Amino acid sequence: MAKGYAAEEGGMQTYAEGVAEAYAEAGAEVTVFTQTALGPRRMRVGPVVLVDVGRPKSPLMPLRLRTAMRREKARNGAPFLVHGTTWRTSILPMLAGLPYVTTFHGREFMYGGTRTKQLMRMVARRARAIVTVSGYSAAKLRARLGEDLPEPIVAWNGLGDSPVDCAAQGSSAKNDPPLIFSLCRLEPRKNISACVRALAEIRDQGLPFRYIIGGRGPALAEVQQLVEDFALGDMVEVAGFMPAERVAALYGQADIFLHPQIEIDDGRDFEGFGIAIADAMVAETAVVLGKAGGAIELIENDVNGIAVDGTDHGELRGALHRLLSNPEERRTMASAARLHAECTFRWDRHIALVLRDVAAESSASEVDRAPAPLSGTPGGPGARGHEPALVRPVE
Repeated sequence: MAKGYAAEEGGMQTYAEGVAEAYAEAGAEVTVFTQTALGPRRMRVGPVVLVDVGRPKSPLMPLRLRTAMRREKARNGAPFLVHGTTWRTSILPMLAGLPYVTTFHGREFMYGGTRTKQLMRMVARRARAIVTVSGYSAAKLRARLGEDLPEPIVAWNGLGDSPVDCAAQGSSAKNDPPLIFSLCRLEPRKNISACVRALAEIRDQGLPFRYIIGGRGPALAEVQQLVEDFALGDMVEVAGFMPAERVAALYGQADIFLHPQIEIDDGRDFEGFGIAIADAMVAETAVVLGKAGGAIELIENDVNGIAVDGTDHGELRGALHRLLSNPEERRTMASAARLHAECTFRWDRHIALVLRDVAAESSASEVDRAPAPLSGTPGGPGARGHEPALVRPVE
C-alpha cells in the first residue's frame, strides 16, 4: 500500500518502489496498491503488479482502494503480508483484518490533533511490526505516540533508481572547477537558500565552483531570486525537475553533494533518512549534510562525510571551503562514502529485517536466518536492531 509509485516524484515513492522490488526479488508475488494522477490503471511495472485507482484527492479514493483490494483477493487469495509504506496507507489493511506492517518515516507522523494521534496509535499497535527508517525517527515516534508503543524496527533505506553505473562515471568524470550538486524537494527544511548564501561568500573569496540545484517545490522561487540577487547565474544553475538520465549523470560527475537539512516547526518537520544522500555516497561523492534528523546516521563525521549545523552559516561555509580547497581530502572522503554506502544501504536488507521480525511474531515458515550476519546493522535510540534474513519464495 503506497502513497504514489512509478512516474511520481519524492522520497515516499522511492521507498515504495525500493521495498516492492526487494520483496519481488526475494521471491514474493507483489501487488502495489496506490493512487496517482496517472490512474486508473492495472499494469505490470518491472517485477510487480501495479493497481492504481487514480484521482488521489477524490473523497472516493478509500472506497476505490478497498474495491481494488477485494478484486485482487478474489483473483489471487489473501496476502501473506501487507506493507503499508506510510501509516495512513496502513489504515485499510487494518480495517480489513489483514496482516500488515507499517513504516514511519519522519514529518508525516508529527502532525495532526488528538483524533489523528489516536488513529495513528491504533495503526501502530495492531501492526505485526512497526518500521522506522532511522533511530532518530524511532525516538521521535515513541515520543509522539508514547513509550508503551511496541519497539520499532530500525531499517535504513536502500538506494534510489538514479545511481546506475554512476560510481564508474565518478572515477573519471570529476571536475575542475569542482561541481557541487543538490537534489531534493525545494522546501524550507532542505535549506538550499543557505547553500546559495554560503557559496556567494565563497565566490567572493576567490574559490571557483559550479553548483547545480535539482528539484522543485515551494522554495524554488526564493532560491532562484537569491541566485539573481547574488549575481551567481554563471556559477549556479537552478535546474528544477530533472529527468532520471541527467540525475544519474550528475551523481556520477559531482565532487560534492550538498544537503544541509534542518528541523523546522519546533522539530516537527525533519528529515527521517535522506535517500538522495545515500545515492550520492554510492556514486563516490563527498557529502555535506545537516546534523538535524536521521540523516546524520548515514555517515561517520569527517570520515565518509561532513555533518554541519545547517542553521550555523559559518559552519556550512567552512565545510564547503574545506572540501573545495582540499581535493585530496575530498577524494578520500568520497571513496570512503562509496564503500560504506554499498555495504549498508540495501533494500534486500531492509525487507529482511521486516520479514524476520514478522516471522518471529507469527512463527511463519517463509523466513530462515542467514548463516552469517552482515555488519553495520542499523540501530538507534528507542529501537531494536536485527540482522538480515534470507528470504525464501512466498507461495
